Amino acid sequence: MALAKIRNFIDNSLKTVSTPLDRTVNLEPEIGIRIMHSPNDKTLNVTVLGARHLPQNFGFTRVNSYVVKVKLIPGKEKFETTSRNESWPQWNEEFVFPLRKEIKQKFGKSKVVEEEINGSRFIVATLYAILEDKPLIATEKKESEKTSPTKEAPKKGGKKKEGQSTSSDNQESTKNKLLSQFFGKNSDKLAESTATERRAYDKRRTVGATTIPLDPKNFVCKPKSKHTSDVSTGDLWKPLRPIASGISGAEERKENKKGQVELSLCLSKGEKDEDSGGQLILSLNRLRCSLQTMHEHEGLKGQMYLKMSVVDSGRITHFWKSDRFTPTVSMKFSPESARVVADNPYKGALNDVSFVIKFVSKNKMGKKTPVGHFVIGPDVGGAYGEQWKQALAKPGQQITKWQAFE
Repeated sequence: MALAKIRNFIDNSLKTVSTPLDRTVNLEPEIGIRIMHSPNDKTLNVTVLGARHLPQNFGFTRVNSYVVKVKLIPGKEKFETTSRNESWPQWNEEFVFPLRKEIKQKFGKSKVVEEEINGSRFIVATLYAILEDKPLIATEKKESEKTSPTKEAPKKGGKKKEGQSTSSDNQESTKNKLLSQFFGKNSDKLAESTATERRAYDKRRTVGATTIPLDPKNFVCKPKSKHTSDVSTGDLWKPLRPIASGISGAEERKENKKGQVELSLCLSKGEKDEDSGGQLILSLNRLRCSLQTMHEHEGLKGQMYLKMSVVDSGRITHFWKSDRFTPTVSMKFSPESARVVADNPYKGALNDVSFVIKFVSKNKMGKKTPVGHFVIGPDVGGAYGEQWKQALAKPGQQITKWQAFE
């Protein structure tokens, strides 16, 4: 009996010790928000407290800093915090959303409208990770250094006189000044600013977002403020959820997992007979992935590529493979070059033909990781087989559809 009691005591103590450890294995990213409503000032004050359990890297690239964007929906006002490079950033930055607005009417008149706070309105806080300015794969830097033009060493006997070199340089500088005066410098500055802004946004990765409804039931605290009618939600710590891509229904679930491609399938008419003598052409238009899927692709620590193959009686007769690219949300392809062709020399020749489309990740060590694939052919069901049937039923017409990887 004594041994049994000791064993039960040890088992119970191990369970109580292991449960909190298990909870901390997979911690979700969280953000701290405090919202205060001031009926007297007609304002909504949103304070971004901080964040915790944030990812430290995306694929090969480390995170440099974090930024939070706050928006009142419905509404156009939105604010953004300063960037913080701590692993557990703390902002304590307050943003004021005015609830009294002036609406312009006809004949120069204006009307003041006071917006109400209810459950139909909510605050959305989105947290972004800003990546370091480093290539996704280390080998890309070496390849760019090889291909970049270097300063050539002066050849023997090919030296110019000093007077000639300085005069040519002066002429080029005066030409550049005249061109800049005619065409303007402001356009160059605008182009540079837009390029830097685009690079800054390209470095951003969405960690997640949270939604807080402005239900009066959530305002349960009395803050220390100048008005007694002010109410607050207190400090709220909400989990950050991945943002959906906007594709509804079953397609959203598929697209969030693997990705989608837009394909065009067309059966060209033959010279003598529509049922034979032509070609069945499959062309690739676009690729799209959700933000969550792109983050998963970055976790594979490689570059992506697409491959389309023509399989005739179990044998590959023709294939096309794209250049490797970094994980992305969307990408366009040229349908004239991104295509595969299946010949249709006689009636019934396409019964044993199918198209195989693959989405693959390849790292710098040469390891290939299949991300997804699907088959378009006569013996395939669902949306894949439907596109095949429509293309054969309507020769000469391009049947374009979005197909999801499985």
